[in-house]
Amino acid sequence: MTEQLLQRYFANQVTPDEARRVLDWLTTEAGQAYLKARIDAQFNGAEWLVPDTALVPDAEQMLSAIRERMEPELATLSAEIPVRRLTVWPQVMRWAAVLAGLVLLATGAFTAYKQWYPDDMVRQTAFGKISTLTLPDGSTVTLNGNSRLRYAPRWASHQTREVWLDGEGYFRVTHQQNHERFVVHLPNKLNIEVLGTQFNVMARQARAKVVLNTGKIRLDVGEQAKEKLVMRPGDLFYADVKAKVYYRKHVDAAAQAAWQSGKLTFDGTTLQEVAQMLKDTYGVNVIITDPALQRQTISGTIPNQSMQTILNGLTTLFDLHITQQPNQIIIQ
Repeated sequence: MTEQLLQRYFANQVTPDEARRVLDWLTTEAGQAYLKARIDAQFNGAEWLVPDTALVPDAEQMLSAIRERMEPELATLSAEIPVRRLTVWPQVMRWAAVLAGLVLLATGAFTAYKQWYPDDMVRQTAFGKISTLTLPDGSTVTLNGNSRLRYAPRWASHQTREVWLDGEGYFRVTHQQNHERFVVHLPNKLNIEVLGTQFNVMARQARAKVVLNTGKIRLDVGEQAKEKLVMRPGDLFYADVKAKVYYRKHVDAAAQAAWQSGKLTFDGTTLQEVAQMLKDTYGVNVIITDPALQRQTISGTIPNQSMQTILNGLTTLFDLHITQQPNQIIIQ
């Protein structure tokens, strides 16, 4: 299934045969994952989520719109039912499941948001999109693709400024007159206490990487919360909570945050790490079949305007053969 065909389908620009192909694919596991990602992007992507009943999706309206799109297909099937009743009916049922899934996913996502974060603001970026936002205290955060930030809409004087990050973000934290603490909570039980600074954070599931550009920050790591790690400019701290791997090293901090300015800088980066970055930021699965190639390191700078420019740069600079398939990339 191609992205071009899917886009034409949702724009009502497909033939009946193409519509049937898309609907059949949407019943598969890959199709359901695509639907969920599309709905997440529509309700969360690059939009403010503010507690407001006006944001509740109208399930009936959604279902009606989808039915209208499918009416030509269903009419054709109805005319064929006397001859092909046994083969057509399961197909109709599968397509009905797609409709139900769309509505349930949309309403479920909003209900869960209201239940978990009744008073918070949430900013979500789509795959491959970069966005900068200003926090209530004047601090700014630049979010990389496929990243989410949650925080309170207002911070009172003498109140700890807290944000929750899932993804990658570059923070520019302002110092307050009353010296209020600024804390970044990560999904893998890492917490960052900011002492007035600029730093880059990547937090995906059990993995986290923190690079300090200026100032000073203090880390605590879940069960090791009593052991505080103070970072200095140029320090990189990496943690894989699941594998219990932790280390610190000195790096070029500016290079680590170059993604904000449309560049990717690699300095002894393994291809496996590059593959994980593409998956995290662009939502595409990357396969490197040769274990030795997975460990191959690369150094250099390539453009970061889109996933395609990254792949072109990897192919040109590092003599790699890259094959692109729907939602999958193979590196040889």
